[in-house]
Amino acid sequence: MASSLHPAGAPRLLDESARPSALRVYNRLTPIALALRLSRALLVVSGIAALVSVVSPTIFRDPPSYAGNALGTYVVILLVALPTLAFAMQAAARGSLRAHFVWLGTLCYLLYAAVLASFSVRFNELFLLYVASLSLAVASLVALLRCLPADELPARLSTRLPVHAIGGYLVAIGVAFAGLWLADVVPALTSGDVPRSLQGTSLPTNTVQVLDFGFTLPLSIAAGLWLMRRRPWGILLSGMLLVFLTLESISVAVDQWFGHHADSLQPLGAVATFLVLAVISAVPMSLFLRAVDAPDVRATRGSRHR
Repeated sequence: MASSLHPAGAPRLLDESARPSALRVYNRLTPIALALRLSRALLVVSGIAALVSVVSPTIFRDPPSYAGNALGTYVVILLVALPTLAFAMQAAARGSLRAHFVWLGTLCYLLYAAVLASFSVRFNELFLLYVASLSLAVASLVALLRCLPADELPARLSTRLPVHAIGGYLVAIGVAFAGLWLADVVPALTSGDVPRSLQGTSLPTNTVQVLDFGFTLPLSIAAGLWLMRRRPWGILLSGMLLVFLTLESISVAVDQWFGHHADSLQPLGAVATFLVLAVISAVPMSLFLRAVDAPDVRATRGSRHR
């Protein structure tokens, strides 16, 4: 993991006793350097879009409730997601494996938000920034994934982590939200009408449902099942998704509150529900991050190197 988790200039990589060729070091360090550059660009672009949205919310041309939802999302991006991303990048550049998972999960959240902005928010002056955020989030995610050799992750995870409980949580989340969305979609399919979630909007489809059915929910279920078996990609995806789900739960709670504030006819029930879900999600996320390079793992690795 040293090649991926330690940037240029890190002491471990410059150890003369086992120093590879200069070209080899450069090639092994390129992924994290690229990921840092792309994520810094994402910070700038998303920061500008979020700041403009919060300072001048009239930029949104959507119906009041949907404009309120978009504003709430950008409040979370500005005050929570971007500071988290900046902190995780800094810690990851110093070699923290835990920070890599936080970085990945935050990128997933920003990608999710960028897709919604690009395909659901009505065209406005920030359109090109939405698309740039989408492109940079994808590129950052791909570049960062190259920095994490999945086959080495089981050795970096504490054996004390309750993988069955956390894996079961991810599976439960995937199944529960699949059931929730199917309850909206299936009646519309049988009646020939549009789903309730689209009524009162001009959207052709529900972008959140597209993302969840196509990516989020299958990945959550697969990650949970693989984590129970301590498979490498189960560990990687689980860490990423636990951070993402926590951030997304906070975001939904906030954007629903802003949506209700903009349109009092919008119910407030989802605010409390997703606040509770955010607190619940934070528990397995914290357990997972604490289990990465935990004391028992470091002790085992140290004994192997003696």
